[in-house]
Amino acid sequence: MIRFLIFCVASFLSIHSYCQDWVRIYGQGLDVVGRYIIEDYDKGYLIIGDPDYKYSWVLKTDINGNELWTKTLGKGNCTVWSSNIEKTIDGGSIICGTWTKFNTSFDAFLIKLNACGGVEWCKTLITPTNYDMGIRVKPTPEGDFVLLGGYFLTDPYSNISLFKFNHSGDLIWHQFYPMDSIYYDDQPRDLVVDNDGYLIFSSRYCPDQGTNSPAIIRSYFLKTDTTGNKKWDLVYGVDSHYYSWPIMATKNSFNDYYATCSHTIYSSGDNPAIIKLLHDGDTSYNHDIINTGSFWLSGMISLDFFNDTNLILVGGWVINDVKDLVIIKTDTLGNLRKTKILPLLTSTYISTAKSFDNKFITIGNDATGATWKIYAVKVNSDLEYDSIYSQPFTYDSLCPYSIVSDTVDPDCDNVYVGIDEPFKNPETTRLKVYPNPATNFITIEMPKYLVVNNTASKIPSTTIYHMWGSAVLEIYDLFGKKLFEKEVIRSETALMIDVSRWPKGIYFCRLVFNNQTVADSKVIVE
Repeated sequence: MIRFLIFCVASFLSIHSYCQDWVRIYGQGLDVVGRYIIEDYDKGYLIIGDPDYKYSWVLKTDINGNELWTKTLGKGNCTVWSSNIEKTIDGGSIICGTWTKFNTSFDAFLIKLNACGGVEWCKTLITPTNYDMGIRVKPTPEGDFVLLGGYFLTDPYSNISLFKFNHSGDLIWHQFYPMDSIYYDDQPRDLVVDNDGYLIFSSRYCPDQGTNSPAIIRSYFLKTDTTGNKKWDLVYGVDSHYYSWPIMATKNSFNDYYATCSHTIYSSGDNPAIIKLLHDGDTSYNHDIINTGSFWLSGMISLDFFNDTNLILVGGWVINDVKDLVIIKTDTLGNLRKTKILPLLTSTYISTAKSFDNKFITIGNDATGATWKIYAVKVNSDLEYDSIYSQPFTYDSLCPYSIVSDTVDPDCDNVYVGIDEPFKNPETTRLKVYPNPATNFITIEMPKYLVVNNTASKIPSTTIYHMWGSAVLEIYDLFGKKLFEKEVIRSETALMIDVSRWPKGIYFCRLVFNNQTVADSKVIVE
């Protein structure tokens, strides 16, 4: 089906002429703010936004940007901030964001849609009284999902968190990354998925090397493996006094990382800049795209690779008190190659998607006329306005029926309350052995969560597993002799063991997961 679609698109492009410039306005009269745009499987587009900040709103277009249908998600009496939307391997999509649907404070949410725009499942992650955020959701190569969150826990103190869900929306594990005392106010920004793990891009306040204050905002990078354990992290510019406000990150085909930021030079102003890191976390270079001479915050909101030698970036700057919103092309060193001034909006351009034919569509927000609407433009590789196709295009579809626009309040039947429960209630992470002392039988209750601590790096990380295939229960005597071993699957919450023939003494129980002891206890046999 998809092969046929691609053939049709390619054939259509080769035989039809172009006409009208590709410029579109969506949501007029609706008061909607756009958040993110992606290309869909049929070469149309999906746009996520928030009407009145009360709903999460999905707009589906064809290849020419014509509206096909919308889905309005929410109950309308809460505050909603959508963050992004991504395609899933089954032709559907996944949405993340922040809302107050179940709580007086903000909580992160995930909504999975099928190829017809219907809700498959919805999840909300709650830590009561905390201001918690869903920043980015990304699909993984194996079909799971990783959510980057901002969870403001007090013990351990942390802002950055990762949550991994399976394709059905079950929470597999989550992880928080506690901070040292000299750091504060992490603000997660973006997430890049690799085959070997995940790159978190954030801001962080910390002082220069050799000083205790003042703390300066900087770009912060944290690379994990596929289980969320930290491989390396980097606060950028501590030695070189490089002060920057991070915005977005991506990677090239060589798995090097590129990030956009607003670079602050206290003597001259704020400049849009590029930072490059190697895959192992070594610094490569930074470069200011243009010197603005202005202290207005400037930066590129989105970036993507045109090819391995050129980047496309969208954002804005202020030079000589004149504000410009632009789409630019640079080489990978950040040297400016071409600039196109985009229509000036009351806000800015917020998200850009790369099309199958190396073109770029970007959306922004404009409130001219008192209500917010979404402005979309599409440019070709020369940064000229693309043209719409002059004849109708017939779409293939993964949906077996005609999709209609409607409003749905997702059930969110699985609400994860108390994500910080393992920290507030350590009993849920321990092996419980009773009776103790014992004579004939002991019962061992498995922990509700498996806790894997990684203390190898400067800032330790702790992974909390909600789901796992199995772990191994082992029991040793005082001399290290193993008397018992059994593989325990997750559904086995308790085991009864006959110890009536064991010599009197002290015995040590431990639960092993991924070759690491995740819980232990001891028992006396009389």
